[in-house]
Amino acid sequence: MKGFKPYFLSALLIVGVSLFLTQCKKETEIVEVRDIVYIDPNDTGVYVPSNAIIDTSWVFDKVHCSTMWESKFYDFSSTLITGRFNNFNFSPKFNFDETALSKNSINYWVQLSTYNTGEPGRDGLGKCGPSYLGNVYLDSLKTIVNPASDTAWFHLTSTTRTNKGYDLTGTFTFNRYRAPSGYPDGTPITKTITAKMTYNGMADFDTNNDGTPDKLRCGFTTTFSFKRSDFMDIASTKAWDPFDPNNAAAINNKTYGVYSHSTADQMDIRVNTVFYKNH
Repeated sequence: MKGFKPYFLSALLIVGVSLFLTQCKKETEIVEVRDIVYIDPNDTGVYVPSNAIIDTSWVFDKVHCSTMWESKFYDFSSTLITGRFNNFNFSPKFNFDETALSKNSINYWVQLSTYNTGEPGRDGLGKCGPSYLGNVYLDSLKTIVNPASDTAWFHLTSTTRTNKGYDLTGTFTFNRYRAPSGYPDGTPITKTITAKMTYNGMADFDTNNDGTPDKLRCGFTTTFSFKRSDFMDIASTKAWDPFDPNNAAAINNKTYGVYSHSTADQMDIRVNTVFYKNH
């Protein structure tokens, strides 16, 4: 071709190879995520290579944590309804050691009546949101919730290391049976689930700006899904209320709470947890 120079072909080849290598490098960089630490730009943090070993001397930093949920709207599309729970914690304390997985202890609870979507028509006591969760009220005004019905639990039974983090197998307790089910009234509904947990890394922070790091921080992200139909009487159309004299429509409910079709059967949960230790 007239005017075509061999060095132009060489330049194109070099550019092409460079772009290819750049793309491969980017993909390689995001494969291993456990060592990425997100640092507050107003704070001074130094990355600390560390195993995921968090004993009970660490403090659960709840102010920087969250328990989020989401579910499809009516199960007919990808439209999502989302929310969070405002009150949650570990009891006893979180204890995790990736070098001794059989010794791990994770017992996590969520207070269901702290359900929050940011919409008052759904969130208040006695509104549709809490009633879907099986809350039982101890007064006719629905302002006092029975603690036994107001808590969901995850209890770890075994931990397995995977190429993306850890599989946490344990029991998940959500909702309770009523006597028509054949179980004694108030029996917890408990199923085995497996949650996925990733360790997000650790950093050492200088919190008093004296030039010396004095606080270790680390974080985990845990996700799992469950089907409400495994924990709820899907034939229920009205929540059982022992204080409502017109509650005949719910007298044969096998569980507490109402199975609503306005949210999909599957609920997806994401728990972000942060811990710190002064030194």
